[in-house]
Amino acid sequence: MAYFLGIDAGATRTRCALADNDTILASASSGTIKIMRAPVEDAERNLDALLRDIAAESGVGLKAIACTCVGLAGISVPRVADWVRHALHARVGGEILLAGDEEVALEAAFAGGAGVMVAAGTGSNLIGRTTTGKRVHVGGWGPAVADEGSGSWIGKQAVRAVFDALDHDEETLLMKKVQEAWALSQIGDLIDVANRIPGPEFSTLAPVVVECAERGDADAARILEQAGQFLGTFAVLAARRVEKLEGEGASSPEVAFTGSILSRIAPVRETMLAYIRRELPGIRIRTEAVDPVQGALWRARQHCRSTACAEPNATVQTSSVVSRPLAN
Repeated sequence: MAYFLGIDAGATRTRCALADNDTILASASSGTIKIMRAPVEDAERNLDALLRDIAAESGVGLKAIACTCVGLAGISVPRVADWVRHALHARVGGEILLAGDEEVALEAAFAGGAGVMVAAGTGSNLIGRTTTGKRVHVGGWGPAVADEGSGSWIGKQAVRAVFDALDHDEETLLMKKVQEAWALSQIGDLIDVANRIPGPEFSTLAPVVVECAERGDADAARILEQAGQFLGTFAVLAARRVEKLEGEGASSPEVAFTGSILSRIAPVRETMLAYIRRELPGIRIRTEAVDPVQGALWRARQHCRSTACAEPNATVQTSSVVSRPLAN
């Protein structure tokens, strides 16, 4: 019996599943194992907890695993990929595949086929693939300058809206809730907190923006709508680039999505979907978020079927394109 481990290692949370050739035997989750987001000691503890839980629930020894595939936010950063590679070699058996987190999400939706995947969680990223396997990326340039539509972007826009309200000598619900969320004694303290290096976790403000939008705050509602518009625009760009690569007469590729922002925040998701449908009439769009862990398992299984997993503890980096550093 061959066993496979699929891991979705995001910027905030790590999820995994252990399976045989046909069936998922156990699932587990922990904090991030991305060392750009957490100290190495914390990443190690999170990884150990994840693997301990998956082994206990499945009853399968970690050294019995034939192949592990990790969908990693930040695979293009060598020290991030190297740490995950070495940490897993020390803990699990079999081969280890590394891929971008957006790539395993693409596999979860399309299993090697053509399509466009929109990923929006702590960060954002889009990937498209043609029927011949050519791939394109749109967005996902990291939280400092981009990642539009992501949790980090939404949080930063909330802070900017608060500063704009201060400039206009206005008080808003969003201002009050941001102050409460970050436990500021006075709103002026936001200047120091927002501009610290390293900076705060802006993505933690995304639920605050949702709450304020639901209660009628105009700035919050605008931010969520803009997030959906950005993601819709990028999805259309990716779809059109895939169409161009496919050649004359090709139809628009199917679109799927994943990530906490699109799965949990309806205004962002619905705005994105409406934009895509308006720009690309008749395009097929999956209406439920896909699970990247399923894509990681698909890659692990496919790799072993093609290679028989002959070499224990080998590492294969499966990405052949640039994976943006912080898309989750």
